[in-house]
Amino acid sequence: MDTSPTVVTWRSILIGLFLLTLNVYWVTVTEMKYRAEATALPIFLYPVFILFCLVVSNYLLSKFWSSIQLLPSELLTIYAMLVVSTSIASYGMLQDLFALIVHPYWFATEENEWKELFFHYIPSWFTPEPTETILTEYYQGNSSFYQKKHLSAWLKPILVWTGFTLVLLFMFHCLNTLVRKQWVHTERLAFPIIQLPIAMLQSPNFLRHRLLWLGFAIPAVLDLINGLHVLFPVVPYLHLKLHFVGQKFLEKPWSAMSDTKISFYPFMVGLGFFLPVDLSFTCWFFFLIRQFTRVLSSYLGAAHLPGFPYFNEQSAGAWLGICFIALWLTRRHLVYVFRTAISYKSSSEADEPMRYRAAIIGFLGGFLFLSVFSYHAGMNLKAISIFFAIYFFIAVAITRLRAEFGTPHGIFNHPTEMMVTVFGTAVWGGHNLTVMSFYHWFNRSYRSHAMPNQFEPLKMAEVIGCNTRRLVIAMMIGSLVALIVSMWTNLDMMYRDGALAQVSFFKIWVAETAFNRLENWLYHPTPPDTPRTVFMCLGIVLTLILHILRTHFYWWPLHPAGYPLAVSFAIDYFWFTFFISWFLKTLILKSSGVKGYQRAIPFFFGLILGDFVVGALWMVFGVLTQQQVYMIYLNGGTWY
Repeated sequence: MDTSPTVVTWRSILIGLFLLTLNVYWVTVTEMKYRAEATALPIFLYPVFILFCLVVSNYLLSKFWSSIQLLPSELLTIYAMLVVSTSIASYGMLQDLFALIVHPYWFATEENEWKELFFHYIPSWFTPEPTETILTEYYQGNSSFYQKKHLSAWLKPILVWTGFTLVLLFMFHCLNTLVRKQWVHTERLAFPIIQLPIAMLQSPNFLRHRLLWLGFAIPAVLDLINGLHVLFPVVPYLHLKLHFVGQKFLEKPWSAMSDTKISFYPFMVGLGFFLPVDLSFTCWFFFLIRQFTRVLSSYLGAAHLPGFPYFNEQSAGAWLGICFIALWLTRRHLVYVFRTAISYKSSSEADEPMRYRAAIIGFLGGFLFLSVFSYHAGMNLKAISIFFAIYFFIAVAITRLRAEFGTPHGIFNHPTEMMVTVFGTAVWGGHNLTVMSFYHWFNRSYRSHAMPNQFEPLKMAEVIGCNTRRLVIAMMIGSLVALIVSMWTNLDMMYRDGALAQVSFFKIWVAETAFNRLENWLYHPTPPDTPRTVFMCLGIVLTLILHILRTHFYWWPLHPAGYPLAVSFAIDYFWFTFFISWFLKTLILKSSGVKGYQRAIPFFFGLILGDFVVGALWMVFGVLTQQQVYMIYLNGGTWY
């Protein structure tokens, strides 16, 4: 075996495949039966926990059997495969697919008239044949997926959506290749989200830091007590999760911010510490501005306008603005990429995941596949082009934001809604709207989006000197296996337990949103919505203005990325933890300087690890005992 610390070995790929199989099963069961929802976090709990276990095992092996311990490149390979598999199995990807895929057939009634409205627009190869037995046993359970009728019914849609998803994942690798050198080498983006896994991979003394274990102990003890409270209510509960402080605002206009909440998640305090100070400040500052804007709207009487002040549309425009900024800053490199692809020079591409020509052809080929796929499903070329253009613009914006800042990105700006807002419904028609409603599963929320989770291991490979081409191959192999395992896990669970019987957190609300919205569009066609379109454009303009101010005035305290984050859904949960992190980091930097900041890093690593490790152990206990346990993020549908 090649013992070079930079090699991606077959041993690591095989270990990664074994662990990702367990990981996909774990993710699916804990999130759909016990509402862990850990894949809604900016860094996935499951891969970090498994990597921690591997690092501890490696440390012990170095003492007693050093010849078989895993190399840093092998640990990275395993971690990258776990991250990609988690993204695929997550809430926001395949969990949502299985909520959508047969929903209209089971919930169609004479009252909603779905059968007459849009059943004739649904491609037969999108779904299994909707027989009564297939649907009843899917939703009610007490059956087995391993019956011939079930296997034959699901074979075609499984192959269809597996192929579709693999093409999407490959296109993300192509896009990552095109921007990698600019973002990693030229701009040297910070990648805060990978600081913990990099330290675990790279530092042989990682486990020896006293401050690490001090930080670890604080959330570990708190989570242990709270976990015991769930099992034995006599044990006191320590509130680390959401507090709905806005419920105290009962009178107008202050009641407009009645949904305000604060949280004390230790892991998010740890993650927030690695954000740039200006971004963490901008996030909580703009959140407060957003809330006071709602109060002012209520005071002025503007709140009666549906949706005013149109934060969702502002957010949509702001994300498009972030994409434009990212492409503008990368423009010279993209010109270089295309020139290199045309000139047949390969010397400058030796360290890239793939050659530029292959990446360009791969992305265009993938786009052609998606176009043919969607055209055959019933969409026209105009809808296809705009839908996927918006989707990939948002993907680039998210990846850039994660590379630069690593913050949560719960975006609920769907290409379909943006298209309807700008153009109305009549221009698209039933065929386009129906197919795009079935596409809702992979663009409803971008919190677990695959593109940034593929890109970050490339940066980690750069740090430890690992071969990126082999790493991408490992991730693609892992993606295929993860898709197969996730498809099997979902279907096995549905037919055994029943989607509506015992799968307590089956994502039915995802499908309800998609098809109730489709019903409304087909029943009540709408013209272009001028006010919402104006606010979408306002979001673009404000983002660009913030970028210009930041680049021209060094004293300007607000970062453009904080604006779309603050007006999106995810920041509601974490704005106060960002305030805590910002305050602590600012205090340390002003009192102790950069050296003080560096000394404090292990403590904040410990806050993340302590929360994740003990939280993961409670999840393992819950799966093994088949009972609801304490979750560090959301817990069993109740807010602690």
